Amino acid sequence: MSQSNILKFPSLIEQKKEKLTIIRDEIEKLLTAYAINERDLWAVSLAAGRFASINLSRIEGETDTIDFFKNCIETQNKFESARNSSDIS
Repeated sequence: MSQSNILKFPSLIEQKKEKLTIIRDEIEKLLTAYAINERDLWAVSLAAGRFASINLSRIEGETDTIDFFKNCIETQNKFESARNSSDIS
């Protein structure tokens, strides 16, 4: 049987990752715009964090939710420390 006749099905994991990335990016844009309009990044961050923490703890449990937030902070810290500090753009 020829390999050219085999159809490769889309990866459900890759589709889910793509969907989550799109949702994350869109929500971050909305929250950023709202924070700019309200001139209150702190209040918007608190509201978004509260929404996320309450819902994630119901869905995933408290320990996994706390681990998720820690991972988010660690990822951002790694990203910021990896940036070229001489590049001010």
